[in-house]
Amino acid sequence: MNHFIYRKKRKILLAAISMGVLAASISAFHGPEAVYAYTATAGTINDGPVKVRNAPVTGDKLTLLYPGNAVTVTDETAGSDGYTWYQIQMSDGVTGYIRSDFVTLQGTDSSAGQTNADSSAGGTNGVVQNTEKGVYVRSGAGTSYSVVTKVYKGQAVNVGELVSAGGMNWYSVTLVVGGASYSGWICADYVAVNGQTSDDQSQGETTGVTDSEYEAALAAAGFPASYCSALASLHQKYPNWQFVPVQTGLDWNTVVSNESLVGRNLIQNSVNDARKSTDSQAYNWETNKWYGFDGASWVSASPEYIAYCIDPRNFLNENQIFQFETLEYAGYQNAAGVQSVLSNTFMAGNYTDTDGAVRSYADTFVEIGSNVGVSPYHLASRCKQEQGVRGTSDLISGRYSNYAGYYNYFNVRAFTTGSASAIVNGLEYAKLQGWNSIYKSIAGGSSVVADNYVKKGQNTIYFEKFNVVYTNSLYAHQYMTNVQAAMSEGTNMGKAYTDKNQAFVFRIPVYQNMPESAVTFADKGNPNNWLSSITVDGYALTPAFSGANTSYSLVVPDSAASINVGATAVAGTSTVSGTGNYSLNYGDNTIQITCISQSGDSRTYTLIVARAGGSAGGTIQVADDAAITPSYPIGTYVTGIEPGTSASTVASGIGTQNCTVKILNADGSENTQTVGTGNKLAVYVGDTLVQQYEIVVYGDINGDGKVSNLDLVLMQKQILGIESQSGSRLEAANVSKDGGISNKDLVILQKHILGISQIDQ
Repeated sequence: MNHFIYRKKRKILLAAISMGVLAASISAFHGPEAVYAYTATAGTINDGPVKVRNAPVTGDKLTLLYPGNAVTVTDETAGSDGYTWYQIQMSDGVTGYIRSDFVTLQGTDSSAGQTNADSSAGGTNGVVQNTEKGVYVRSGAGTSYSVVTKVYKGQAVNVGELVSAGGMNWYSVTLVVGGASYSGWICADYVAVNGQTSDDQSQGETTGVTDSEYEAALAAAGFPASYCSALASLHQKYPNWQFVPVQTGLDWNTVVSNESLVGRNLIQNSVNDARKSTDSQAYNWETNKWYGFDGASWVSASPEYIAYCIDPRNFLNENQIFQFETLEYAGYQNAAGVQSVLSNTFMAGNYTDTDGAVRSYADTFVEIGSNVGVSPYHLASRCKQEQGVRGTSDLISGRYSNYAGYYNYFNVRAFTTGSASAIVNGLEYAKLQGWNSIYKSIAGGSSVVADNYVKKGQNTIYFEKFNVVYTNSLYAHQYMTNVQAAMSEGTNMGKAYTDKNQAFVFRIPVYQNMPESAVTFADKGNPNNWLSSITVDGYALTPAFSGANTSYSLVVPDSAASINVGATAVAGTSTVSGTGNYSLNYGDNTIQITCISQSGDSRTYTLIVARAGGSAGGTIQVADDAAITPSYPIGTYVTGIEPGTSASTVASGIGTQNCTVKILNADGSENTQTVGTGNKLAVYVGDTLVQQYEIVVYGDINGDGKVSNLDLVLMQKQILGIESQSGSRLEAANVSKDGGISNKDLVILQKHILGISQIDQ
């Protein structure tokens, strides 16, 4: 098998993205062997990390090189694996061998044999078209030249000169695929040049790509329609930008649900309250206080705001999109760019390290970024995010008690625990790692970012924040808990770039079953719509007030023609309605108090006030010309009935005027036996039911009209929280009539059953 041995770059072809991880495969191209006399040639590593060996193919590993590392190629040889291997010299003088497809050689001339050169298309931009299966970019203008890479419909290219060779037109192009830069030649039939015409188009037809055509190309690449318009607008302004859809394969609602686990995504307590979670593990409705995570100033974010931050479509603009920028090291990244990121911060200039050396922060990040294969822009931005513009944290002061001389610039493992503060935990880790200088701290933290995140597929700021790609630990393996970190750092990166016309690569996640349009969010304010109290002048509520309970009752005597109701909201930002003075009718009066939160959510509390005759014998008007005069007190419930009393006895004790009374069972049928808790005293005018009152026999919890050990068991279960009663049965258990069920009621019930004393009905 013969292979081209040439002094042109050979590249790794990037396969489709699956779950966010780029799978690379090497393409070998066949043809007549060509051998060159070799002179030392400058080169740049174009992918990686890649091993440098002491011999071709099988040699021991000397070191690793990363994209952008400079080397000098001193010789080349054919390896036993079928690939060409370069002998290289690295910047430290060490020599070794590396496979040629990982090296881009500088200054190579690919124009031999070309004719009819035409530079009319020089400097314009274009898009690959007219292909579904892809088209080759070759090292020269003609099909006999070796393949540099393969591109597909929608791929953006920078177009140089136009030549005619072998009966075909060819464009010289430069492009970026998967973060790697390429140059070569492509058949003009497959390139639409913006705003230009080419000889291969009939009748002078324009080959400019419209927005709709570009959007179609994005859709063909795998972007949902809801992404395409914004990306097409960005492409129009920045034609060199590359957008790569990362098909996560994850369901949208599943992602939001997992990321919304309390404590997984945090927000500063000082932000608008709508961004904070109101889960019971994150928030106390009765006090309007959020629980602190990693210190009191950070609280759990709300699922609604988390969903907004996760949705990539909210950030497809020229600054925030940089949270999707690939984090691998690239040749365009330099000290000037890092300086832009660090301007107006404590890292804008030089620092004197513990060894006495004076170093530039910008140069430090570039050097370390190149070494670990991570964008120095990202590393600088991350430190800026962690340490702020002033850099006043004890984690980087070098003077903290018991940890003098140690630094943790990336705040690695700097979180609060029950036994130690974030400062102590972070510096303890720095001490264990030997980070006893600023340089070592930045280098060590950068290695953590590289090894634990970027090289595991979390190769954007977004993926570092929301782990939807590293499948070994989905959702949990996340560098930062601040839910706003990705958008904040991305924005800072976007603003820091002075030249946005570079060939940036953006890896943008796509989820299954996403909403048709981007998730929206509004800072509506505090959500608390609870009351902290309801008061009625001169009376106590049943049960005692609790903000979680919205139903209360109250019995007032016949003489109480009116009452004054007051209420207070838990949150000072809420509004309360339904308070004030109320005139009372005989029987039940329903009063509703509503609390409306700052965010507009309402919660209604209901108070039923029963105005009775005050005692047995009072007259109660039940209709315009009908009334009853009961021998039992009637308020919220009919009371005063002794256990074992028959229904006929109770009915005969009710005086009537133009009406009749019956005792009904709970199901509405007439009761002719013993009266029990839950029965109803029903009042009829003719055949029309005009009023009914529920009966309570204190101690008769199960409603059989007796007070027995069965009721004792139910009361015990109520007190222990095993089985809860409600309504008239709960009232029947309150034999002490103090508003709550306790051991006091249990003792009274036991004494009644034993015949020691009787329950006061």
